[in-house]
Amino acid sequence: MSSSEPAGPEPIAPVMRVLWQEVRDRIHVAFAEGGYADVRAEHLAVLQHPGPNGQRPSTLAARAGMSRQAINHLVSHLERAGYLERYSDPAASNARLVRLTERGQELMDHIQTVAAAIEREWAQDIGAVRLEELRATLTDLRTARQARSREQQP
Repeated sequence: MSSSEPAGPEPIAPVMRVLWQEVRDRIHVAFAEGGYADVRAEHLAVLQHPGPNGQRPSTLAARAGMSRQAINHLVSHLERAGYLERYSDPAASNARLVRLTERGQELMDHIQTVAAAIEREWAQDIGAVRLEELRATLTDLRTARQARSREQQP
């Protein structure tokens, strides 16, 4: 066996990374085509499903695996561009929450349209049944990993 031949099945993480990069790149191209040229691929950290509505920037940072400083930079850019607004949390006097503006909701709808188109292509590539099996498997894996993470928290 040569060193270029795989020793076993292809690792899942690199496959997922390649597919995610395709999705991210397609969404980024769609930003410019849809009139959202001021939004960059890194803004997807804030705009990821299910969206930032009613979330604290610290929650968005944790969800994206980023520092609060980094996420606040992205939130501020999206706020200046008219996609987001910050408001006071009625339950905590000094806390700020984020919500989409009308333009921000239009952007989120655009992202969902592109994502749905990609999923339709994937269904053509591997079949609708296999795509739904993949979705169910990934959902189950995410749920299990989240449960394990909660169990490990002090």
